[in-house]
Amino acid sequence: MRRILWSIALSISMAQALTLENVRADLGKSLMASDSVEIGIRTTVSSSAMSSSQGMTMYLVRKGPAKIYAEVKMPMMNQRTIINGNRMKSIDLDSRKYQVLPYNGESFPMMSYANFNPLDSGEWSEPRLVSGSLYSIKGAKGTLYYDSKKKRIDKMETEDLEKSTSTEFSYDAENNLKTMTIHVSAQGVETSVVTEILKLRHSRDFPDRLFEF
Repeated sequence: MRRILWSIALSISMAQALTLENVRADLGKSLMASDSVEIGIRTTVSSSAMSSSQGMTMYLVRKGPAKIYAEVKMPMMNQRTIINGNRMKSIDLDSRKYQVLPYNGESFPMMSYANFNPLDSGEWSEPRLVSGSLYSIKGAKGTLYYDSKKKRIDKMETEDLEKSTSTEFSYDAENNLKTMTIHVSAQGVETSVVTEILKLRHSRDFPDRLFEF
């Protein structure tokens, strides 16, 4: 009888086991269409090797596959970029000088914050239960920790001979990414990079006329 009960329990456990495909599918359900997004970001960098923290803000709108409006503001740069089809206009917002160049479709790193999903690329192992609803998933990029109940990534860790990196994520009530805090320790230097998602929404209301030039 005990053997039968053990077999039933084992079967139930295997049926309920979380798989890598389950995680990818759950993360995919919460992603916003990458060609229909408006996002604002503020990043602050602090380090034991710096006398004061440094910050930058970024704003990006993508409306359809061929229209992008982006602004980057930091101490050494204040720039706006507008892409419409195969043309790109780059404007120095301090001097108002600009240039129009061909655009060949290169990607914008900011888009990764709108659709954060490291499992989209690289090799990853099957999830392993840590405790409760928390699972660890190991890959070439490091180890991430996934909450199967809340269906989101809570933390990611990487470590090599030169440095160790820990990234923690926080979310709003709708499970959208709100902050990403990266701690890096390398050769006695401690660095913290805090990225705040100030705005994340569909770009349907962004005026089309701002893409014209």
